[in-house]
Formats: sequence, structure tokens, C-alpha cells
Amino acid sequence: MLRKALTLGMVFIFALSLLAVSMITCFTYDAEAHGGYDCWNHKTKEERHFATNEKPGDPWCCGPWYTH
Repeated sequence: MLRKALTLGMVFIFALSLLAVSMITCFTYDAEAHGGYDCWNHKTKEERHFATNEKPGDPWCCGPWYTH
């Protein structure tokens, strides 16, 4: 009985660790894949979203933009 309980406990801990790894991987990938910049133009007062590889310079003021 004790051996069965230990085996089930180890399987449960293993399943939880797999779940944790998959969640971390998924959230990290999602942040990198869908991230970008939420920008505000000081001159024209326009708001716009830019992709990660196209961060504009002045007069745009940008911060990170995440879609989770």
C-alpha cells in the first residue's frame, strides 16, 4: 500500500513539473511572438501599435505592448 502511494505521488509530482515547464514555455513564446510597442506621437497626438522589429524614434514615445 505504501509503495503504491509513493508511486502515485511521484507520478503526480512528475505531471505537475511537466505542466509547469509547458506553461513557462508557452508564456515565454507568446510574449516574444506577439510583443511589440504601444506608441504615442507627441506632435500629432496619434496612438499606434508597432511590431517588435519596427520601433520608431522621435517624436514617438513607446512602451512594451503584450497580448496575453
